[in-house]
Amino acid sequence: MILAFEFQYVSQNGVLESLLKEICVDFNIAHTVTHNATQVTLFVEDNEEQLGHFADVLSSSLPLSLFFKSSSVYVAESRPELSKESVSTVLAPLFTPKILSSIETPNSPMYRLPYTEFTLGTDTLLLSHEGKSCISAHNAEDFETVYTMIAEAIVQGKRVSIPTHHGVYVFGNVEQLSSFKSLEGIDIVATDLSVVEKMVVIKENEIKALASLERPSIRLKVNALYAQKKILPLPRVRLRLADELIVYHVCKRLFERGVGFIFKAKKALMDAAYRVDFTGKLLEREPLEICVLDNGEIVIVEGRSYASAMLKGNLTKFEEPCYRFFASIMQEHGLFSANSACFYLSCFHDDAFMHYSPENRMLTFSKVTLPDSIEALFNEIALMGKSGVRLIENYKEAFPDIYAYALSLTLPETMPKSIFSLWKIAAIVLGLARDFENAGEKLIENAEDFGGQKGPRIDYYLQKEESLVSDFNYLKLIRSGMSFKLAGTDDATLSFGYMQSLAYFLSDTSDYYKENVGIENVALAGSLFQYKKFTEMAYKNLKPNHTLRLNRELPIDDKA
Repeated sequence: MILAFEFQYVSQNGVLESLLKEICVDFNIAHTVTHNATQVTLFVEDNEEQLGHFADVLSSSLPLSLFFKSSSVYVAESRPELSKESVSTVLAPLFTPKILSSIETPNSPMYRLPYTEFTLGTDTLLLSHEGKSCISAHNAEDFETVYTMIAEAIVQGKRVSIPTHHGVYVFGNVEQLSSFKSLEGIDIVATDLSVVEKMVVIKENEIKALASLERPSIRLKVNALYAQKKILPLPRVRLRLADELIVYHVCKRLFERGVGFIFKAKKALMDAAYRVDFTGKLLEREPLEICVLDNGEIVIVEGRSYASAMLKGNLTKFEEPCYRFFASIMQEHGLFSANSACFYLSCFHDDAFMHYSPENRMLTFSKVTLPDSIEALFNEIALMGKSGVRLIENYKEAFPDIYAYALSLTLPETMPKSIFSLWKIAAIVLGLARDFENAGEKLIENAEDFGGQKGPRIDYYLQKEESLVSDFNYLKLIRSGMSFKLAGTDDATLSFGYMQSLAYFLSDTSDYYKENVGIENVALAGSLFQYKKFTEMAYKNLKPNHTLRLNRELPIDDKA
């Protein structure tokens, strides 16, 4: 008898195929694995009783994965002799059920191992305090001592630097973050999945994603109860579970002692009294950050380690980030024979509205321009006519401090030509923020905290409104916000209007493209789509009339 297990797996990274083959080898069952686009099929052959037993083993041996969407099983007439389009992988997942069982089973050779790369009898784990050696660990008993000492140090308010697959990071108790002004480069690590709701507002699909094989971080809002403790300096954090085996061991011991959360910070941000060293070599990986939409769509915000080598290699073919990420979406979805548009909205690079057709290839329809200064911006608004002059005069009179501070600010010369940069300028002009570097995030957070359903309609227009090829009109964007500010619109409502109106603008522009150039797909790329509320709005407005495409396994943008 032959059973075929079909899996919808939206990645070409080969991880699922490798796991399936490993499970079959351990079970000693005849098998073949085939791969075709997003479908991986496992054929297994044996008698009915053994196949029933195997199905039970398979269901308990496969971990949750960000890329694993659905599965089905059926009786097949035959089993292919060789795998077709099989994809190999050099990435060994750390958090499979098999590995977790092995590091917790006393008679296992992997019992309490800090890293899968640790070779017993050869490698050493060292713990030191203020430069003085505490212990050299070579076996399970030593490892237990190391984990207990690290946990005790963290409980006592000490910091510990630990080598990870992402580089060296510092770990410590979250209470130490209360004096920090920014959490850039810092993740919060929950010591157990059961405690995450004690800190953040989180949905069920986000909880499942945290516990997946890939162990990503997710940007989440701190809940009101935890915010009252005034431990964290900001209302949102990047939260994850332990994504290293050594940290997993330490977290288990901390959880047993009643510690729910620790932080993971880049070593450059702070020093540490305790230091862990490893004599072996760790395989480099990029930490993964995602955004989980309510419809189940996963947005890869950062981290390429779980993307296939082929896709990562093809990213190098384009120098401009906007073309690079548009092309990556087309490749992942097989769109090179389709007529498609792409909105690339980035926090780090220049924005672009693009179009691709097999006949004309890739074209740029629209880009963003920026004012030379806020003074020049005000002067340009005044030159728009009597209404512009009156707006500037009334605004200066109504908000003299905001107006004066905006004029005193010097715009960075290296600022990306993007909607996000315009949001920064708007946040300063409207008095939403005083720190220009974080002004865009402040506008976004205001919009995310808004409890209503509708904001003011901010003017998003192109300079040539009836033209396919035209740059963005930043004057109307800023001017309309100032008008609503004068009318008494509060900061949260105004910020929400900026976000919601951009979603409307993308929808209207897509409709215009569909009517005039016949687009079949709309690709969304760039780091502005890492913000869940904005991406949900874009989906809501675009989905009824357009087929939307996002990266499946590559990140939506890069910071380089």
